[in-house]
Amino acid sequence: MVANEIFKNALMSTNRVCILASEEDAEPIFLKQHANAKYMVAFDPLDGSTNIDSNVTIGTIFGIYKRSSDTN
Repeated sequence: MVANEIFKNALMSTNRVCILASEEDAEPIFLKQHANAKYMVAFDPLDGSTNIDSNVTIGTIFGIYKRSSDTN
């Protein structure tokens, strides 16, 4: 959950993202304060976290999508 909060805070502070979708959250987050931003980001902040105790590789998976419409 810490990794998820770090990613969300960092992305929200850019003013360039209008929607965040995290594997850790049940619903996408629509950033009303950045409704006219050009990008949407989907991410899994710590993929493989169940393997931390096994010394297996973990990482972040993300996709950045350019908004295709100006509709808010």
